Amino acid sequence: MRKVYLFILITSLLLVFSCSMLVQGQTKFNDVTITAFCDAGHNARPFEWYADEFAKAGITVKLVTAPFGNVYEKLKSEFVAGTGAYDLIVLFPMYLGEFAGMGYLKPLDEYAEKYDPHLDDIAEGFLKLYDYYAGTLYTLPYDGDVLSLYFRKDLFNDTTEKSNFKKTYNKELVPPETWDEMLDVAKFFTRKSGETLAGKKLDEDFYGFAFLAQRGSFAFAWWLAEFASRGGTYFDREMNPAINSEGGVTALQRLVDSLPYCPPDVLAYGYDELKDALVLGRIAMCLQWPCNWKKGNDPAQSKIVGNLGVTHVPGVMKDGKLVYRAPMPCGRVIAVASASKHPEEAFYVAKLLSDDFSIDDVSTPDTGLDPYRKSHFNNPGAFSGFAPEKEALEYLAAINNNLTYGFPDLSLPGSAEYIDVLELNLGKAYTKALSPKEALDAVAKEWDSITDRLGRANQTRIYGELLQSWKEVGLID
Repeated sequence: MRKVYLFILITSLLLVFSCSMLVQGQTKFNDVTITAFCDAGHNARPFEWYADEFAKAGITVKLVTAPFGNVYEKLKSEFVAGTGAYDLIVLFPMYLGEFAGMGYLKPLDEYAEKYDPHLDDIAEGFLKLYDYYAGTLYTLPYDGDVLSLYFRKDLFNDTTEKSNFKKTYNKELVPPETWDEMLDVAKFFTRKSGETLAGKKLDEDFYGFAFLAQRGSFAFAWWLAEFASRGGTYFDREMNPAINSEGGVTALQRLVDSLPYCPPDVLAYGYDELKDALVLGRIAMCLQWPCNWKKGNDPAQSKIVGNLGVTHVPGVMKDGKLVYRAPMPCGRVIAVASASKHPEEAFYVAKLLSDDFSIDDVSTPDTGLDPYRKSHFNNPGAFSGFAPEKEALEYLAAINNNLTYGFPDLSLPGSAEYIDVLELNLGKAYTKALSPKEALDAVAKEWDSITDRLGRANQTRIYGELLQSWKEVGLID
């Protein structure tokens, strides 16, 4: 009997001090330190906010950051060097195909089964397009980026503006449903200093539209919005570039045509510049990420509190039906490095951030993190600090709708290089150094060279896997 008791006691002690155990409902690891990587700025704040929670689980998180534009370079250099410097990584889904395909990331299915990050709660499009690669789970979501159309409700609802617009265009003033309508509305709202807007004399120039054009900031997505709505995609099934099609040229010409109705410095706009133009009351509308609604309703940041509307991106009419696709640029995900010495602990931190604490992170103006879970979209109360719950519900419904019709970033080896070439030549079209057709033809030529250098057969295979996942969520036939 004494031997049995000792056996039970020893077994119990081993369980208590094992690497992973439950203490009063809390998973507890054996006091390890992991290193996490995230782009610098407000989206890295949750790592600091929940340091005590990680510590309760026996995990200390050391955070390393890099500027937004240096994430790929920083991660690629580390992976090639193979030093094992990072355990947990926040990355952009654009890099998933390359990093998972090269074996730099650890498959997560085993850990997901053990710790249950509630995958069924993740918006379907985001889960299938950005968390899986070749049928294997490699990431958990951290930021549900998708573009929507943001507009000034006070201007669109102003009686005089509505009347003048109808006199000019013989139609009602409403947020544009199509890209043709977008150009009309942008032109209508563009005014000079001293002119009147919604009954008030302007003390500075006002513009109808603006877009993100800064190279290296996912600027291609503002062109992609119309291109994708016209049925465009990056390549055909044989990896021949498809961006210089008629739809691609039309979409690029649209942005060139919008420039007279944009602020004069728009070609230098990155995220912050476009956000400021909107929330500081300099433009009537733009496509932007979901966090702009939160920031636009934050009195500490905004001059248009209570006046920011959101709806689906414009589209095109096809056979009497409106067709639109909302780009999903950036959209951070969390992965575990294959070289991590503490992969289980790293996954557990990812699970806490992506699941347990996520509603707090996507419903605060202190981050740029955006909803990606069904439970986020069904919880307008969490966002009611920014606007009445009815308006919060409208915001969440619009974001969820655009995510349902989302169009993903390119994700295969060389994605960063392909997109950099695209953005470089989009810029040449904006400055009229090249025509839209010349610019996209130049992109197609460079893309073929990149594909040949990386191996056309392998690139075609990986792209085919992407197309299959896109077909499963209804993006393509």
